[in-house]
Amino acid sequence: MWKYIVVVVLATSCSPLYVPSTRNVPLFREQGEFQGSVYLTTGVDAQLAYAVTDNVAVMTNGSFLRNKISEPEDYTRSNNYVEGGLGFYNVSKNFRTELFAGFGVGKGTSFSQYYFFTQPFSQKDLVATGKYNRIFIQPSFGTNNRNFNLAFTPRISLVDFTEFSSNDNDPINPVVTIKPNEKARLFIEPALTGKFPLVGNLQGVFQLGLAVPVSGDVFFDYVPLQVSVGIQLNTGSLRTRVY
Repeated sequence: MWKYIVVVVLATSCSPLYVPSTRNVPLFREQGEFQGSVYLTTGVDAQLAYAVTDNVAVMTNGSFLRNKISEPEDYTRSNNYVEGGLGFYNVSKNFRTELFAGFGVGKGTSFSQYYFFTQPFSQKDLVATGKYNRIFIQPSFGTNNRNFNLAFTPRISLVDFTEFSSNDNDPINPVVTIKPNEKARLFIEPALTGKFPLVGNLQGVFQLGLAVPVSGDVFFDYVPLQVSVGIQLNTGSLRTRVY
């Protein structure tokens, strides 16, 4: 089973520039709960979340990817992204709902073709680094059980690549930096998240997520499907609110 999961994770880890982060879905029950999670996905994702009151929560997330690529060129593919969010959550006997909104910044390096590098390097695939901002709105609808819980999260992200730089992977060439005249692209990024108890305050977590652009004229490559598996420390995992 685990071998199959690892194969799926690696299969979805190709070389697009935009890598959507794993959705942080706390499903809090009450004030004072804390969660810390680490996922293996297209790289490694780390997440923190805290319930400030019985209805208000905060989160911070990071995505990190770094691997050596040898074909078709030798370069280091990377993706670094951090974000923060503020949210509202509500709990009933059988269900939990939450709504987070936040902002993040990231930078990625990959191998692809970008029309705005045609003049300095000709029309071809090349190694380039892009910087971007992202605004997201993230509602979630989940169950409220002592054991296995499932949540659906239809996240909406506005991704704005503000700057690209490249020297065509040749140290002799000067680095060319271009700010493309492109608007931010809107993505619908739904995900299904499962949580189950392991031991004590530790939970196993898994997530299947999609990234679907609202318009088809996206000028950068992106990861359309992600599988994430991880472990979570959850201080609220041993108690269920009584009604």
